[in-house]
Amino acid sequence: MNFQHKTTITVKRRIVVLLLIIFVVQMVIVGRYAWVQIVWSPELQKLAVEQWTQDIKISAKRGKILDRNGDPLALSGNVERVEAFTKSINEAEKNGKITKEEMAEKIAPILGVTKDEVLNKLNKTLPSGLPMSTITLARRIEKEQGNKIRDLNLPGILVSEDTKRYYPNGNLASHILGSTDIDGKGRAGLERYYDKYLAGVPGRFRGETDPYHRELPYTISDYEAPKNGSDIVLTIDETIQFFVEKALEKGLAEYKAKRASAIVMDPKTGEILAMANKPDYDPNNPVVGTVEESTALWRNRMINESFEPGSVLKVITAAAAIEENEVKDSDKFFCSGSYKVADRTIHCWKRTGHGLQTFPEILQNSCNVGFMMLGERLGKEKLYKYFNSFGLGQKTGIDYPAEEKGILMSIDKVGPVELATQAFGQGISVTGIQYATVLATIANDGKMVQPHLVKKIINTDENGNTSVVKEFTPQIVKQVISAETARHMREILESVVSEGGAKKAYIEGYHIAGKTGTAQKVVDGRYAQGKYISSFGSMVPASDPKLVLFVSIDEPDPSNYYSGSTAAPLAKSIYEDLFKYLNMEPDTSGQEQKHVNKVVLPELRGMGIKEAESTLKNIRLNYETDGNGSIVYDMSPKPGVSVDENSKVVLYLGNSKNDNTKVVVPDFTEMTRKEISELAASLGLKVSFNGDGIGVSQDVEPGTEVDKNTTVKIILEQPDE
Repeated sequence: MNFQHKTTITVKRRIVVLLLIIFVVQMVIVGRYAWVQIVWSPELQKLAVEQWTQDIKISAKRGKILDRNGDPLALSGNVERVEAFTKSINEAEKNGKITKEEMAEKIAPILGVTKDEVLNKLNKTLPSGLPMSTITLARRIEKEQGNKIRDLNLPGILVSEDTKRYYPNGNLASHILGSTDIDGKGRAGLERYYDKYLAGVPGRFRGETDPYHRELPYTISDYEAPKNGSDIVLTIDETIQFFVEKALEKGLAEYKAKRASAIVMDPKTGEILAMANKPDYDPNNPVVGTVEESTALWRNRMINESFEPGSVLKVITAAAAIEENEVKDSDKFFCSGSYKVADRTIHCWKRTGHGLQTFPEILQNSCNVGFMMLGERLGKEKLYKYFNSFGLGQKTGIDYPAEEKGILMSIDKVGPVELATQAFGQGISVTGIQYATVLATIANDGKMVQPHLVKKIINTDENGNTSVVKEFTPQIVKQVISAETARHMREILESVVSEGGAKKAYIEGYHIAGKTGTAQKVVDGRYAQGKYISSFGSMVPASDPKLVLFVSIDEPDPSNYYSGSTAAPLAKSIYEDLFKYLNMEPDTSGQEQKHVNKVVLPELRGMGIKEAESTLKNIRLNYETDGNGSIVYDMSPKPGVSVDENSKVVLYLGNSKNDNTKVVVPDFTEMTRKEISELAASLGLKVSFNGDGIGVSQDVEPGTEVDKNTTVKIILEQPDE
């Protein structure tokens, strides 16, 4: 009995222990289950969601850039991008489904790259050596390419929407527009300056996907649509921009220049109608050569660089003298060719001197001596008052990145010599937009308006309705000079075009006011021998200007660098296009003194009548014939005579060549070496030169009849104007 009783107790104990073990195990399981369900659940859910869902950023469509008339200058097209998700690719490779090398072999031909390029991207790691979670294989590919990659059904490869920036007009306005980087972010020009408006806000897709990252049907997904960027409407007129760029291309080639630039501005509103630099670049392919070379090419010379423009700055000295009542039109200035300031003798560009001149004439002749005298009358305090008021050494505030402010010496460092040279435009650097603003101030009756490139920023909804986000209205900065002074300046500047150094910008019937400037270029802080910057600033019509035009030519051919022969005629060609486009009719009131262009008669003797007729037509001369025959035997007036445009030449016809070799020596003054050489050669004359620059005197008087092959000695002087 005792044995049986002990056995029963042992069994019971064992059952209790077993039950306790079972209970403990069950409690552990329940605890583990509770811990998983309650404590670990959020993290597990997150891991699960990450495993079967995909979170994709959707690029916003960048806003368009339009010209003032709504024509597109920059827009974004719908393209696609290809991304690789490393985790899915590694799992597929681990399970023996496909290798990275096989994937690269299939993708590369579609993208137009090598297999190694794709494989290197698929194997790309973080700096720490860990694999990257997402790798971009390609951006901005066409939809056709994207569809071909989708059809491959490759694990971990996702094709999604992307945008690509297009510039439909290629190089047109490239320095204004700028460009975007591979991520669609603005990196130069207005693309950079207004990036926050153009960029928009990216969207987002979050939903369940299969192993190939394709969205599954009948599943819950979250889609947040991207907010497209705003459109920007510029002040630029696409047609005017085209005219300016066409002229600059021609000027670059004709004058063999390093660079050429121009600005067309509305002086009443400050709106920039055109701004261009040549050479330029194609913003569709902005990186050419090294990064440094490309970045240099993106710089807008009219805003991002300052240069010494020379005598165009004489307009500020002249305006200051008028405003301060320091000068009258009848005041006389005698130029002997030089002027002594302190212990230094400073020469006029015309070393033989201009003689006795009135105030308007020192501006017409761009006489340095006259302006040194004017600077003395003003004194540095008054002169600097207007330098500062016109904005020299200050940014204009134009809406464009990295604007330069130019160089203006501190007034406490200005002595008598500095005052004299600055009064005629030497020793001061400006930007193109600064000087255009100076001209616009004179054109706008002395009121300075802030220049700008954007008219308004607009949003367009999905129904095509537009709303204005921001509108730019004309901002009057200050009254710099009185309206009376401004009008007087315009009258004098008009005489510079009709009678002075800017004659080659003259267009009959149009009142163009302007000033030329030829400055020796500063390189590494020193004036560089044989390198010049030729400029011409102008406005039209002089009585009430609607347009301001500034043209600058950097390093024209040293044989023809004078601004009156380069920048002025280039501006004339731009104006001729603008007048037609803007329907600006000539003033035919008859109240103005008619300006007559002079033409030097070429050698026609020995030509056939058809050839002679074509030659005269090209230089706007009429003719009549006398006698029979097919060859020009003689002519009246003689070759070399200067006659009015549209006047008549008498051609005496015969059947043999005239042995008379007499020609008339033309007036070579104010011509460049190149112009003199070409004209002399066409007349059969020889020339010898003394000096450099433009003709100021000759040893044979104009109008003298001489034999062919006669040598005429010409004195040249550098026109520092």
